[in-house]
Amino acid sequence: MVREENSVAEIRLEKGLIFKTNIGLGRFNDFFIDETLENTNDLRGPDAAQLLGMAVMSCLSASFIFCLNKRNLNPEDLEARAEIFFQKIEKGFTRVKEINIKITPKTNDEPTLKRIEQCLKEMKSGKMMFEENCIITESVREGIRVNVDVDM
Repeated sequence: MVREENSVAEIRLEKGLIFKTNIGLGRFNDFFIDETLENTNDLRGPDAAQLLGMAVMSCLSASFIFCLNKRNLNPEDLEARAEIFFQKIEKGFTRVKEINIKITPKTNDEPTLKRIEQCLKEMKSGKMMFEENCIITESVREGIRVNVDVDM
C-alpha cells in the first residue's frame, strides 16, 4: 500500500531524454525513466505514462489484496495489466485519456474466492469496495493539483 506520509522523488538527467533516480532502497537503487521517442530494444526503463499506469495498477492490486487480508486470506498468485490510451487535445498536445486496469487473482481456495466476490461488490459510488482504499487511483480520478517551479 502507498505510504501515507509526504514523500520526495528526485531525478537527474542521464543523457538525452533518459533520467536516473536513486530511490535508495537497498539493492534497488538506480532506476531509469526513458522518455526517448524511439521504440527500440535498448530502452533503459519505462516512460512516464507507463509509470503512471504502473502506479495505478500497483495501488489497485495492493488495495485488492488488502481487502482479502482483512479476513486473513491471500490469493495464491495475482497478475495485473495496465493499458494506457492517449488522445490529442484541441491544441495538438497529447494527453493520457484513459487507463484500463485488469487484475487477475488466482486461487482455488473457497473462502478466498468468496472474499474476492465481497471485495468486488459494487458500492453506491459505483466503485468496487476495494477501490476506495487506493490512494493513487482516486487521486488521479479526482485530479491532482501540480505546482511547477523552475529554479534557475
